[in-house]
Formats: sequence, structure tokens, C-alpha cells
Amino acid sequence: KIIMSTKGRKPTPTKVKELRGNPGNRPLNKREPKPTTAAKIPRGLKGLPRQFWREHAEELARLEILTGVDGPAFRLMAEAYGFAVEAAQELRETGFTVEGRDGPKKHPLAQVFRDQAQLFKSFAAEFGMTPSARARLQLPEEAEQLSLADMLMAAAQEQIEAQAQRVEVGSGEGGA
Repeated sequence: KIIMSTKGRKPTPTKVKELRGNPGNRPLNKREPKPTTAAKIPRGLKGLPRQFWREHAEELARLEILTGVDGPAFRLMAEAYGFAVEAAQELRETGFTVEGRDGPKKHPLAQVFRDQAQLFKSFAAEFGMTPSARARLQLPEEAEQLSLADMLMAAAQEQIEAQAQRVEVGSGEGGA
């Protein structure tokens, strides 16, 4: 019989607790399901999302954070990344305001960018792909250092922060 808890805070996965050194010293869930299938790149994933998957899935699988059952969530993360980057590129080319019925208004892609960047950030935290999420992890001494931080955060966070600043400036000019 499978028992699924639904009340209270969502539990931290056992693997993440282990990597953090079990700071609360609470008993680890020895009965937590441990999926054994590997995550496979989904059919139909193209462009930036596919590139994102290829660049980051292997490292997360090596850390035993990404498995086959996590594939759909990781795909959504990759899609959010792709949409956010594409919206940022379009905003860079067209500007942050569009002509509205009553004059200039905030470009609709600014909200698309904001929503997708926020979605990406929430998935990134779930997968241990943000600086604060990684700061809570402790790898065994013999483990290799994460190269994921340099690859992912240097690119994605830089764009997210730059676009967030531009959206604030653009929304201030448009009166929205």
C-alpha cells in the first residue's frame, strides 16, 4: 500500500537531505521511492529547450537528482527557459513598449518573460540549480565540484536580471 502525505510543508527529497548533510538530524525516509529509469530527452523538444536539456540533464542525473519520473517537470523547466529567452530577445529587438489604444503601454512579452522566468526559477530551486539551493547542499568530499553553476547561472541568471531591470525601466516609461 502506498501512503501519500498531503498536509503541511512539502517534504525535502531524501537525496537532497543527504547532500545537505541532514541539518535537522531527522530520520531519513528509507522508504522513499527511488526511480531507477534515466530521464530521456523528450520527443518534440526543439530549439533552446532541447539545448538546455542537453546541457544540464546529464549533470543532474549524475547527482541522482534527475530521473525518468522527473522528466516531465524538467521538460517544463526547459520550455520555460526557452520561452523566457525568446521573449527577452524579442523585447531587446522591439523595445519594452507598444502602441496601445491610449498611447504607449508595456509590451505583452514583458509579462511573458516575467512569468516564464519565475516558473524557471521555481523549477530551478526544485532541481538544486540556484545558488541558494546549491549552498544548502554538501557533496561528499570525493565528489566532483558542480560545473552546473557556472554553465547555467552565468547565462540564465544574467539574462533574467538584465531583463528584469529593463522591464522595470520600460514599465515606468509606459505609465503601466
